[in-house]
Amino acid sequence: MKFTDDMAAAFPKRNPLPDVLRQALEFIEEHGCVRTRPDGSRYMTVYPAPEYDDMTHLAFHVPDPSDTAGWTHCNDPEVNDRLVIFLRTGGDGSWAGLWLDDDGQQRIVHLGSGSGSVMLCVLTDNMEDLLRLLAIGYADLCWPDNFERTPDDIFQEESDDNDEYTPPPLLFQEYVEATLGLSIPARASEIVSSTVGMHEEESDDPFWNWIKGLQRW
Repeated sequence: MKFTDDMAAAFPKRNPLPDVLRQALEFIEEHGCVRTRPDGSRYMTVYPAPEYDDMTHLAFHVPDPSDTAGWTHCNDPEVNDRLVIFLRTGGDGSWAGLWLDDDGQQRIVHLGSGSGSVMLCVLTDNMEDLLRLLAIGYADLCWPDNFERTPDDIFQEESDDNDEYTPPPLLFQEYVEATLGLSIPARASEIVSSTVGMHEEESDDPFWNWIKGLQRW
């Protein structure tokens, strides 16, 4: 079975993999972006293999319901079907997922690892903005302090002589611009206007409040 089909099958019926995201995943899968680990598990980046295998932490994975239960602290399908965790956003163990909000809108949300990133909030309000965000070319999307900087800025400011430059994901950028007709901004802050940390006392972010409410049960 194709990787994208495996992913789609793991999403609940009430919170399915959105068509625009599925089509993007099918495109990059067709262009050789799926990797297989020694244990047989698979994941997919926006770069064709074998280029840049270890230079980006951003990767799509088949959702595991136990990851959701670890955040919601419950096993109620009515609750857990609303959150599907599928996108690795950093080497620290942070993730993004698809969340069904109280109005039935699917949003992309971020779940920081807690040991590194503590960002816990809505990341984008729609799937198109997620694709635009991934096309910018960041190696990680878990550090909100980097959102005002371009990937080139980050490399120039933080790399040393031994670091190898990771170019933008040109194949994916062409898909986003030419096929979807979407613009790609220079920096994440042009898409993600505000973020919230998991240790804040209060927030207006709807996903933050949903998770915090569940964790207080």
